[in-house]
Amino acid sequence: MTELNENVVREMDKYLEETSIFEILLKSRKNFHFQVMFSKEQMRQDVEVLDLKPRAFNCLKRNGFNTIHDLVYGVSTKEDESSKRQLLRIRNLGRNTAEEILLKLFSYQFMVLPDNKKKSYMQRIVELNM
Repeated sequence: MTELNENVVREMDKYLEETSIFEILLKSRKNFHFQVMFSKEQMRQDVEVLDLKPRAFNCLKRNGFNTIHDLVYGVSTKEDESSKRQLLRIRNLGRNTAEEILLKLFSYQFMVLPDNKKKSYMQRIVELNM
C-alpha cells in the first residue's frame, strides 16, 4: 500500500466522498479490484512507465512482460484466480512485489485518465471493493 505516491493519493481522495483510497485498500487487502481502461497507445507503452522497483521491473521483463498490454493480458483474472496470484507464479516475485506491481498499475491507470473521467472511475473503485 505504501507504493502509492502521496500526490496520487491526494488526487484520488479528491474524488472519494465518504472514504479514502487507503481505507479501500485496507478493506480489500486480499482482493483489490480495479478497472483497466488504457488506450491502445497506452497499452503499447513499456512497463518502465510504472516506475517499479528494480526487482519488480526485472521479474516482469525476464518473464516477457515488456509492455502494459503484456502485463494486463498476461495477468488478467482467470476464473477463480486473481491477478496477484498469477503474478506470484513468477520466479523470485513475492507478495509485496506483486502488490507493488498491481498498485502501480492502478495508480498509473488513474493518472492517465482525463480529468472528466476520474470521478466516475473512483466511484467504480468504491463499488468494486465495498
